[in-house]
Amino acid sequence: MAVIGEGELAGIRRGLVVFCYQLLGSPFDAEDAAQDALERIWRARDAFDPARGGFAGWAYGIARNVCIDRLRRVPRRPLPRDLREPGLEAGAPLVPALDVPWLQPAPSGWLGGSDPEGAAERAEEVRFAVTAMLQSLSPVQRGAFVLRELLGLSAGETAAALSVSVASANSALQRARAAIREGTRRSHPLAADAVERYARAIEGADVAALAALVSDDVVFEMPPVPQWSIGREPYTAFMAHLFDWRGRDWTTRSVQANGQHGLLLYRVTEGAPEPHTVQLFDGDASGGIGHVLVYQDPRLFRLFEEVAAGVR
Repeated sequence: MAVIGEGELAGIRRGLVVFCYQLLGSPFDAEDAAQDALERIWRARDAFDPARGGFAGWAYGIARNVCIDRLRRVPRRPLPRDLREPGLEAGAPLVPALDVPWLQPAPSGWLGGSDPEGAAERAEEVRFAVTAMLQSLSPVQRGAFVLRELLGLSAGETAAALSVSVASANSALQRARAAIREGTRRSHPLAADAVERYARAIEGADVAALAALVSDDVVFEMPPVPQWSIGREPYTAFMAHLFDWRGRDWTTRSVQANGQHGLLLYRVTEGAPEPHTVQLFDGDASGGIGHVLVYQDPRLFRLFEEVAAGVR
């Protein structure tokens, strides 16, 4: 039997969090699940036999079991567009659906790690649209994609982690790749200054400038509010109402989420910034902003603040 020490656990922790996040769709559930997996790995360390397979396949197999238990309770985390047709009316009451386990972004720097791991985190495969698409796949397909494409495990290690044959693991990976290609639009990079200009426009409560930065068919979503919209007109009507309703004094802080540009929006009251929303942006073919995803979630806001400040 091989000896598993704390160094081995520390070395695999980040990968476990990446794996759990992409399966579960919540950074908070991912942290809890990864910690649960680490504790199970440590308790079962004497049972690990390298003659039967590598440590990675064995460890990720334990993490998979942890995630499967959680997926029985929450099999999929949606976005508003997954649940209903667009219909966001400016001025109408915004009633949050707090019973829905919404898909959540993760700060790009939240996991830390080595240069190769950082490169994986910045890859096309980890952008938020792919994370969202993974939610519609089976746990085996999700696991195969994450283990192979994001974490770089071999086909054998992936099969061991998922408790399937190598042929089944390869098949699950191919199905996941095909679903992601078909179900997510091609990523378009934002113009270099698009988010900076967006931040200046929102700080100035400048509806016209915001309208000029978004695409004609911009998608605007605000979990946990289930209403959402497509198009510049409903977006600008909502922003005009927001400034009339919540005031015109705002400040922002740049962040990264799922490898994409984002910002923290603060409402300034009595001269002090008050946390408001986490916002994530995706581009359109022209380099403008094609998707604005807004979260009014104090816990998520605090996570992004802590990562941006380097305290987490």
